[in-house]
Amino acid sequence: MESIRVVLGMRIDVYQKEVLQKCDALRKSGLWPSEQFLRPTAWLNNFEIQDRGIAAFLLDKFTFYSQRYTDALLTSSYNSLNSFLSPCSQEEANQLISDAKFTLITGETPNPTDSGFLICRRLRQLFNIEESNIVSPEQALSHAISGGMVIFVDDFIGSGDQFLRTWKRNYSSNYPCSFFDIASQRDFHSIYLTIIALDSGLENIRNEAPSVNVAACHVLDEKSTIHGIVSNLFTTIEINNFLEKYVDRLTPREHYIERHREFKKFGYHRKGLMLGFEHSVPDASLPIFWSIGTDGWIPLFERA
Repeated sequence: MESIRVVLGMRIDVYQKEVLQKCDALRKSGLWPSEQFLRPTAWLNNFEIQDRGIAAFLLDKFTFYSQRYTDALLTSSYNSLNSFLSPCSQEEANQLISDAKFTLITGETPNPTDSGFLICRRLRQLFNIEESNIVSPEQALSHAISGGMVIFVDDFIGSGDQFLRTWKRNYSSNYPCSFFDIASQRDFHSIYLTIIALDSGLENIRNEAPSVNVAACHVLDEKSTIHGIVSNLFTTIEINNFLEKYVDRLTPREHYIERHREFKKFGYHRKGLMLGFEHSVPDASLPIFWSIGTDGWIPLFERA
C-alpha cells in the first residue's frame, strides 16, 4: 500500500480536507455560489486518489470573483476614467464621458455571448449610462470618425489579441475602415475599460495601439499564473505532469483551444491563469478548471 505523502508536516488527505473547508467557508459567506454552480468536491473526484493533492493545491490557488466583487472592481475601473483625460477640467472630462460611446471587445468569432455584452449591460445598470451610448463597434467607429470618444469594454485582458483584432478589424467599406485607421490619421480619445489585465497583454496593446489608454483595476504578472507559482508542496515538474496526465480527458468547445495541446493544458496562449468570474471564466485560465470532458468529467465552473 502506498504511503500517504506528508508535506510541511501535513498529510495530503488532511490538506485536501482543509482546502474543501475553505471552499465551504467561502460559499457560506456568500463569496462563492452554491455547489450547483461551483463544484469543488465533485471536481476533485475527477482525479485519481494519488493526484488529488495537486488538484487540491490548484483549487486552493483558484480565485473566484462573485458578481458583487466584480461590480466593485468594475466601479473602480470606471471611476478612474477621468484620470486619462488630462489636461481636461473635471467638467470637460465628465462631459466627454457622458458623450462617449461604449462598445464591446469581440472574440475570435464575434457572437452575442461575448463577455463584453455582459459588462456593457452591467455598466448601464451601475452608472445609469444611456442605452443609446452603448453601441456596436460599427456605430462606435462612426462616432470616432466624427470626433467622439470611444470606450472599449471587457472583463479581462489576457494576451491582448482580442482587443487588437477589434482595433484593427474593418467595420466600414469606406476609409477609415477601422479604429486603427483613425488613430493613424489623428489622435482621438480611446480608452479600454476592463477589470483585470495580464501585464503581458497590456504590453502587447501598448506596442500595437500606443494611443489607447487602459483602465484596469488589477494588473497581474506571471507570479499570478501557473508558470510563476511558488510551491513548497509540489514541484513544477509534478504540476506539469499532472496537467499533462489529464489533458486528454478535456474536450473544450472552443476550437482554438481544442486544436492546440498546450492551450488545452494552460489556456489560451498558454497564459495559465487560475481565476474565474461569476458570469464566466476567461479562456486564458487553466482548462482543467472550466472545460467539459469525457468519462463523467465535472468542471469546477463551466465556461459560459
